[in-house]
Amino acid sequence: MQPNLKNSLDLAHLVKSHRQTAGPSGGKMTAQALADLAGVGRDTIFRIERGEDVSFDTAMRVLRILGLVLHAEPPQWPNLHNAHDYFKVQP
Repeated sequence: MQPNLKNSLDLAHLVKSHRQTAGPSGGKMTAQALADLAGVGRDTIFRIERGEDVSFDTAMRVLRILGLVLHAEPPQWPNLHNAHDYFKVQP
């Protein structure tokens, strides 16, 4: 199942989890290595992983390096029965 990104904390979780398995032999890629490949500063990677705001272009460069793309589609809006799960933030 593909992740459903609803906010910057979902993006943070996605980037961090993929970085931890994107290194050699499935090991952890350092934030500096990801930053170098994406052409951003190491602090920018940490900002993304904390759920802080970064530009769309920056987020896209980091996602591309991790082999991820964004797919946009109309949302399936929550109803009263599933609103809590829909807006739940990933840890």
